[in-house]
Amino acid sequence: MTAIKHALQRDIFTPNDERLLSIVNVCKAGKKKKNCFLCATVTTERPVQVRVVKVKKSDKGDFYKRQMAWELRDLAEVDAKDASKENPEFDLHFEKVYRWVASSTAEKNSFISCIWKLNQRYLRKKVEFVNVSSQLLEESVPSGESQSVAGGDEDALDDYQELNAREEQDIEGMMEVCEYAISNAEAFAEKLSKELQVLDGANIHSIMASEKQVNILMQLLDEALSEVDTIEGKMSSYEEMLQSVKEQMDQISQSNRLIQISNTNNGKLLDEIQFLVNYMDLSKGHIRALQEGDLSSSKGIEACINASEALLQCMNVALRPGHEKLMSVKQQQHLFTELRDTFSRRLTNHLNNVFVHQGHDQSSVLSQHMAELTLPKHSPLHRDLLHYAKLMEWLKNTQREKYEGLSRTYVDYMTRLYEREIKDFFEVAKIKMAGTAKEGKGNNHDINQSLILFLLLILTSEYDFTI
Repeated sequence: MTAIKHALQRDIFTPNDERLLSIVNVCKAGKKKKNCFLCATVTTERPVQVRVVKVKKSDKGDFYKRQMAWELRDLAEVDAKDASKENPEFDLHFEKVYRWVASSTAEKNSFISCIWKLNQRYLRKKVEFVNVSSQLLEESVPSGESQSVAGGDEDALDDYQELNAREEQDIEGMMEVCEYAISNAEAFAEKLSKELQVLDGANIHSIMASEKQVNILMQLLDEALSEVDTIEGKMSSYEEMLQSVKEQMDQISQSNRLIQISNTNNGKLLDEIQFLVNYMDLSKGHIRALQEGDLSSSKGIEACINASEALLQCMNVALRPGHEKLMSVKQQQHLFTELRDTFSRRLTNHLNNVFVHQGHDQSSVLSQHMAELTLPKHSPLHRDLLHYAKLMEWLKNTQREKYEGLSRTYVDYMTRLYEREIKDFFEVAKIKMAGTAKEGKGNNHDINQSLILFLLLILTSEYDFTI
């Protein structure tokens, strides 16, 4: 196997600037045995490229040819099939799974160990190893061929440096001076050893002569180390100060967030308060008008109308969710309810008195109109009552029962008034007709027309007023 390795290195990999690190003789599993070699290689130039190369012996001669190569970074998994028993089979998972059978379990283990080391060094443990003994991966490769291939060559590759042009010229010049360098290598090596000893001695004397400079240099190094310690101490103190500043900034940031939240909440609270104040606040003048307003004067009625409309607007405002739970809102609603009840009671009592007064009005009786046989006009009464139209509408919207009771009272007293006036009208008409009967029948027609006009007047007047 060593001879094959050197032959492959010389014929295939050296021309491509590659180093062969491990080799295993394999054949494909399940097929006729056509042996080939799997080689683990690295390039000699940076950056290092790691490959698995398949090499096959030519059928028409005793030489090898490169058949296929895979980049090790494309290798996803190595499956050794069995970690506890010796088994020459193993799989390599590239773009597809390649199944191989090694010529021996030792060669398979050596090749897998080399792949594991390359994975550790160049791929940062990217490849996954399955069914591989942990002892095989942790222990170093045994001495011998495998060790020299997997370990020694890899280390030698890192330490190996080619001679530059100047070094080659110096060696050639030395060999030309020493004509016997080729014929007598031992003498040439001995001469080189002596010259090297002379140079070492000269170096030692030079070092001893420069002891003072060395001491100065060491002193400077000590001072530099001391300065480094001082700087490190200052850096530590600065770091502590920065940490303290960071904590304070975090606290300030937290405080700013809390202040922002508080300002937002205060703004929302102010909006709610302004809403309640604007829509649920009744002025003292309106409250006084509802409680004590004069319902008998035009100015007092106008003030009561404005106050009742403002009260109705406050009571019908659409509250936002949660407002009804506020104590101040409950108190305002209770105040509005009391004002509504108080004012509706005052309005009802006042209008009742007005209706009673109108129902018992004796200021104009039919006897005063006996000469022309006409009914007394109620337009002044209706005109007085029209001042209360908006208040009646407010009462209708807020206290329906009191509105209906007040309407019945008006109808009742006005019915009595009209019954009395109609009765008086017929009495006068009867007297008129009795007096004209003696004089003739010419005036009976006028009396009938007056009666019809009287009834139409009543109907028209009441219809216009109710509308």
